[in-house]
Amino acid sequence: MLEDTNRLRATIKSLEADRHENDPMWWNNLAGAHLRLNEPQAAVTLLEPVVGKFPNDYGIHANLGTAYHLLGRYADAEKEIARDLEINPNAHFGLEKYHLALLQYLVRDSNYRSRHVYVDEFTSVFLCNTGAHFYRHRGSLYDSLAKGYTNNVAAAEADYAAFIKTNGNQGGISEMLGVVAAVDPKPPYRAKWSLDTDTNLQAGVIYMAQMNPKEPACFVMLGIAAQKTHGYHLAASAFEKAIALGSPQSELLKKKVEGFNHYIEESAKNDFPGELALASIALVILYYIYSKIRDRYKVRTAAPA
Repeated sequence: MLEDTNRLRATIKSLEADRHENDPMWWNNLAGAHLRLNEPQAAVTLLEPVVGKFPNDYGIHANLGTAYHLLGRYADAEKEIARDLEINPNAHFGLEKYHLALLQYLVRDSNYRSRHVYVDEFTSVFLCNTGAHFYRHRGSLYDSLAKGYTNNVAAAEADYAAFIKTNGNQGGISEMLGVVAAVDPKPPYRAKWSLDTDTNLQAGVIYMAQMNPKEPACFVMLGIAAQKTHGYHLAASAFEKAIALGSPQSELLKKKVEGFNHYIEESAKNDFPGELALASIALVILYYIYSKIRDRYKVRTAAPA
């Protein structure tokens, strides 16, 4: 959203001229104006000294957490956003949970980030499948391993070898990534929420992409959400955006984009005969209507015998 810079500067000036330092809303309004001006350090400088003064105010923690996030202080941001969700679990119309999930992804090391997506419930199907057939192997290797082999790499690899021997290499390198992902501990938010069944999934994923336009992880999840609803053009565009932003999953994303494009092309070919048939039927109907109108017109204009 485009912000009116002059209006925000005027708001800050007005608030500073009429101070209400015992009112947390005053601090939130002032910090919020700085955040909308992309001045997160100013917001941190304002809120850090008073966070202890207003320990149960949702806005103080939310604004401070957002400021830390913008500064790349992900661990500090996670702490504040987790606290604001303790105060108000339905914050931001139920979308704040996605902010916490993103932060719990960003605080992890690069290896973890390369083999997970930030809404972690979708990690298995993301890694184990390509193209438009997103849910084809919902009960695949990753899901079975994730249930019983946490932190047991040897057992996971043994089961992977047995799976390949029986079923063939259905997923290639992405299936192996699924095995590696199976040994990672789940992010803490999953102890409270299951975002894959959340009615706010699409809105939350879109919101995070809007608020973090330079974060590739947000566009990976935007692509997954689009794929879930068969929006393959949007999914391909989102994945391409993630690649352009330097996603650590770029090689896998490229394969998925290729799969989408192939599926779209084949669908167009397969749909053409059906579309041609419908067009032909429509033309026949239109001609029939035209002929009836023409015949009636001829009757009305015919000379009497």
